[in-house]
This record gives sequence, structure tokens and C-alpha cells, in this order.
Amino acid sequence: MIAQQVWNIILTNLKDKRTELPTAPKTKKSPLWFSVTLDGNAIIVDNAAEHKPSCKIAKPRRLTYEEFQKVYPLYLRRENGEKVSAEVISVTFNQVYYFSLIKHLGQEKSTAFPQ
Repeated sequence: MIAQQVWNIILTNLKDKRTELPTAPKTKKSPLWFSVTLDGNAIIVDNAAEHKPSCKIAKPRRLTYEEFQKVYPLYLRRENGEKVSAEVISVTFNQVYYFSLIKHLGQEKSTAFPQ
């Protein structure tokens, strides 16, 4: 799939609801939870309220398609075993949220956890 298709699937899966997701670490690090909601065509990330441990986000973060389209190919490379940390950090500091959204909500049949 191309980035625009995946972004649209994520937006559809988030429509009209607040969702909590875990991060998707590739290491043995334990996942942290965060919440996501829609604001037009942007995704707002904040601390989780229902699940623990929650990320510690000082103020809500706004995720956009402009960043997503740069992060998505890096996610695919990451899934194929490449180390992309340094490269993705040059694009955004919100990569953990983008990676989790792609993993859990980026498919037609969402793997998101029930709310």
C-alpha cells in the first residue's frame, strides 16, 4: 500500500472515537500507552488515561500526513529489519507514535485494542 492509503485507513479507524494504543518497540523495552484522537485531518497524541504505563507527554502532539508520508517508508524498512533510528529522527521526534499507528490501525481490519 502507498502512504496515502494507509493514512486514510488510520483516519477511518480513528473516526469519532478516542483510542489508546501501545508503542511498538523492536527491543525488549516494554510498550508505553498513549491516546489518539482526530482533529480534522491531523491526529492528536496525548497521555493514556485507561492503560498503564502511559507515555509522559507534556503537551498534546499533532501528527500530520506531511510527516507521515516521510515516516511510512522508514517504517516498512524497519519492519524488514533495517535500523532506521537516525534517519527517522531527522524527520520527526514522534516516530514511536507513527510506528504504532501504522502497526495497530494501518490495515483495513484494525488490530487496535478494544476500548
